[in-house]
Amino acid sequence: MSRALQQLLSASHSLKLNRLAIAVIIGAAVMLIRVPDGVTAAGWRAFGLFVAFICSCILNAAGIGELAILLICALIVTKSMPIDDLLAGFGNSAVWLVLFAFFASIGFRNTRLGYRIAYAIIARIGNHPIALAYAISLCDVLIAPFVPNTNARGAGILFPITKALVEASGSKPDDHTEKKIGQFLMLASFHLNLIIGGLFLTSMSTNPLAAAMLNKTFHTSLTWGRWFLFASVPMLLATAVVPCIIYAMNKPTLSAEEMKAAPTFARTQLRQMGRLSTDEALMAIVFLGMIILWTIGSKLGIDTTTVAIAGVAALLVVRVVSYQDIVQEAKAWDILLWLAPLIAITGYLVKAGIIAWIVTVVQKPLAHAPIAAAFVILALIYFYIHYLLTSLFVHIQTFFLPFVGILASMGMNPLVVGMVFALLTCVSPGTTHYGTGTASIYYSTGYVTQKQWWATGFIVSLAELGIIGGVGFAWISLVA
Repeated sequence: MSRALQQLLSASHSLKLNRLAIAVIIGAAVMLIRVPDGVTAAGWRAFGLFVAFICSCILNAAGIGELAILLICALIVTKSMPIDDLLAGFGNSAVWLVLFAFFASIGFRNTRLGYRIAYAIIARIGNHPIALAYAISLCDVLIAPFVPNTNARGAGILFPITKALVEASGSKPDDHTEKKIGQFLMLASFHLNLIIGGLFLTSMSTNPLAAAMLNKTFHTSLTWGRWFLFASVPMLLATAVVPCIIYAMNKPTLSAEEMKAAPTFARTQLRQMGRLSTDEALMAIVFLGMIILWTIGSKLGIDTTTVAIAGVAALLVVRVVSYQDIVQEAKAWDILLWLAPLIAITGYLVKAGIIAWIVTVVQKPLAHAPIAAAFVILALIYFYIHYLLTSLFVHIQTFFLPFVGILASMGMNPLVVGMVFALLTCVSPGTTHYGTGTASIYYSTGYVTQKQWWATGFIVSLAELGIIGGVGFAWISLVA
């Protein structure tokens, strides 16, 4: 290793340590404040450590998994949280739902069934830029229940397909033809990936976390089918509307004749893939079985997580997925290590009186505001605070319960408000090119300038706020 590289790595390590030190100082400062009435001393220490964790995430001092392990250690060593309570998060069914949904998604990768589905749809309806965006999103809808991570779906499946399609259409930033279709399709594919992340309980890993938070705090129940019922109208409406907005702001210059390249490319890829393989057929059967059981499981007394585990077991039996595949699925194990303790900490902060105290503090300025105004103000703050964030988990862990708690204390239904805020969480990274990992991947291709990305993201965000906060609120209130 060259001396210059060693110096660069050393400087980067020092910078991260400095950021971590800043976060620790902020957390320590919180702990030095007098313990508020109604909050336990141990709970206040846990809150200070949690603030340090949040700050270190915001400052990007280290990966969220590393920081979660440091937080666990600090909570145990300082006796801020009982170890049994902390490790109880690993027994939460929402955590294992995410884990086994990830394992099931290995089957799509191994069999390439996801690519076949995408190319088949594009070959049939991809004859217009907006239709092409819908075709890609339809593929995302089909695989989303199994892949609870928009980064995994967006970066691993949708982005390669999108990039191949725009290049096949002769749209490349290198020769200044990005406006042909690349600019539009990159933006549409990215935003639709976020929207579909809110459609199913298992299509984004923040969704089970939100459901678990609501259950622990307000004793609500959100099954897979119930989540889909609530999310279906606002998220499908947003799926229909958002590509049209992006099209109006970034209209492709591709001619009708050139547009034929996308379906032609998809048909070529399908021919190269050949006939449906046995493994693909088996994956499709298991896939349909899991969807059916997730939909009607609550009526049969079958737990959502049980369905996920049974699906993975079936894939193991038919050899579509191997045990080695499961062991090597690093992303899933990474999520297990930090999602489980974060869920446990949320429950503990509720029990220690922290969440109730935060609600009281934030509620004071809104005490005399009409409830509708309070809802709008908090929804806007909750959504646009993501301009300052790069992690959805920091976002939801920091603001979700306090904001829902405030509105619940003012008389609003916590289940309705909680669903609205959970869905807003899913689409909040769309405003910037750094709001989530997928954003940086799409942005780095050079098809969209930062100005275009931010301008489009802001206009799209207004539509999403109206659809989720308006239509979504009315729909969920009606069927809840």
